[in-house]
Amino acid sequence: MPGINRKSLVASREVMLDETVKGIPGETAPFPLSQIAERQWNVLREDLPLPLMVLKRSALMNNIEVMNSFLERNQISLCPHAKTHMSPQLVELQLFSGAWGITAANICQVQVFRHFGVGRILLANQLMGRQNIRFVVEELNSDSNFEFYCLVDSVDGVRHLVDWARQFGLRRRIKVLLEGGYRGGRTGCRTIEQARDVLAELKKAQEWLTLAGVEGFEGVISRDTGSDTVTAVNEYLSFLKKLVAELRSEDFSDVGELILSAGGSAFFDLVAKAFREVNTFLPKRIVLRSGCYLTHDSGSYREAQEHMLTRGWEGRPLQAALEIWSYVQSIPEKGLAILTMGKRDVPYDLDLPSPLRSYRTNAKVLDLSGCAITKLNDQHAYMTFIEGMDLRVGDKVVSGISHPCTAFDKWRFMPIVDDNYDVVDGVTTYF
Repeated sequence: MPGINRKSLVASREVMLDETVKGIPGETAPFPLSQIAERQWNVLREDLPLPLMVLKRSALMNNIEVMNSFLERNQISLCPHAKTHMSPQLVELQLFSGAWGITAANICQVQVFRHFGVGRILLANQLMGRQNIRFVVEELNSDSNFEFYCLVDSVDGVRHLVDWARQFGLRRRIKVLLEGGYRGGRTGCRTIEQARDVLAELKKAQEWLTLAGVEGFEGVISRDTGSDTVTAVNEYLSFLKKLVAELRSEDFSDVGELILSAGGSAFFDLVAKAFREVNTFLPKRIVLRSGCYLTHDSGSYREAQEHMLTRGWEGRPLQAALEIWSYVQSIPEKGLAILTMGKRDVPYDLDLPSPLRSYRTNAKVLDLSGCAITKLNDQHAYMTFIEGMDLRVGDKVVSGISHPCTAFDKWRFMPIVDDNYDVVDGVTTYF
């Protein structure tokens, strides 16, 4: 892995935590994250304040093993989208578990990853604007081991990037991926003709930019992962394959492989299948950018995996690593419990949290799978429960979440727990 600065990544564990951080007990004197296991905290024992988002270590490790097995079977690389968690500790885990690089969505994220020593970054976006291009140019100029990729999808975009790169004295060409899009989608060339225009402009810009491959993103074609969406995803992947067929050896300069990159966390099996079928005149590297595989979830990605299983997924399933813990603080009506968590603590953009179970000292664990969270306020959750269920004020309620990307951004700190809910480690985030 070029340019990995393990010292910088390990240094992220020296970030200081104290009582001003959500999830840390009051009156806690500052201490480094690296010493959190020494506290011998346990979530079940209520050593930490609730609400609390936790990461289950066993699920994290399962998901890494499951993904690595998939990568090995299909001879593809992983450049996980770290916008999901924005955590240097989880970036370290991913890189040293075999990830080829790290994906970012914007330059603020690139800055964080560079600060913590990441040596290969794919910006899955267009590189635009004075300050953003200046930063990348200076990083490339100052570190010969730094590998950086970004996307281009228009003649104007190529010219914009070249103009600023020239002004800032770029000494090493920026690697770019031709982005293919689809009608009604986000960025990306909509037609082969548009792509040809971009390729022609890139030829004129070879002093500053070098084409490295083709990129696309299928993850937002539809939130419904049913058969119609699978058809649409496959049609889009066929278009990306047509873009690859447009490439010629003269389009490339000073690259030893052709990168084919796509793959969110819902359809990466389809991406792998489609790109394996592509023949290229250079050695190809298929690069998936799944971000949510690491933590998975109990909602949208659980459903996506169920559809993936019907498409012939091999191996163990991914497991939900994220749980949100809260208290029952009020039972104001029959069958309604108000919990001590809300929009400030959990994602709600795709699905509301799903109750799993509750705990009470010296009582049996209560299955809450028949309950539902029906509404969230900023700091309150409305949970309906079955009449006659032994639920009381003060009970600890554990819920699963849907959509990890909007779970991490609500927490500066999350503890990592073992299966006994002992706190064995922790992560910090940089949103």
